[in-house]
Amino acid sequence: MADKRDVHVSATRGAACVVRQGETIRIVDVEGQQICDFVCFHLHHLAEKLSTGETVNFNTLTGSGSLHFTVGSRFYSNLQHPMFEIVEDQAHGVHDALFAPCSSALYAAAGALNHRNCRDNLTESVEPHGLGYLDVPDPINLFQYTRVRPDGTIDARPAATQAGEYVALKALMDCLVAVSACPYDIEIDGQQPNGVQCTPLRIEFVSS
Repeated sequence: MADKRDVHVSATRGAACVVRQGETIRIVDVEGQQICDFVCFHLHHLAEKLSTGETVNFNTLTGSGSLHFTVGSRFYSNLQHPMFEIVEDQAHGVHDALFAPCSSALYAAAGALNHRNCRDNLTESVEPHGLGYLDVPDPINLFQYTRVRPDGTIDARPAATQAGEYVALKALMDCLVAVSACPYDIEIDGQQPNGVQCTPLRIEFVSS
């Protein structure tokens, strides 16, 4: 049965919620092939926030040696503290730490003006907590399939998750979490990262 705190994230929109230390949340790909931009902040010291660079550093040190994360991987802050740990992963490590959130400037450069975008979604989601555009860090892009080829180019394919599949994250500190159901709908090398259309996400609270 769904917890009353479960959060529905509409297609192309964002949402935020508080996750307490010890709680586990599931980020659910409701209809399949939908990327989730995930960021988090230390609830009691909001200047401390997710760092993709520190996350790569520490996961490399502890043995994963990869830009991609799965069960046992931790997300780290800009102050080098662990914030979340992956405890279940139905995406089997298909997550991305290379890309910044899509933005209005990115879409404008592609000729798409006034396009929904992850940076604005995340900003709008954290504004009630006193944060703004410049506070939003680069995300972990859950379910995003991006791999670096030997020649340095990037192989970007549709997200591989099927309807209802999820990644479960255990909070290692009290956090403010914000997510965006990525609105990216432009083809990359003939492929669409979010499948044929952008779809919703759900945040489920499963334990504490």
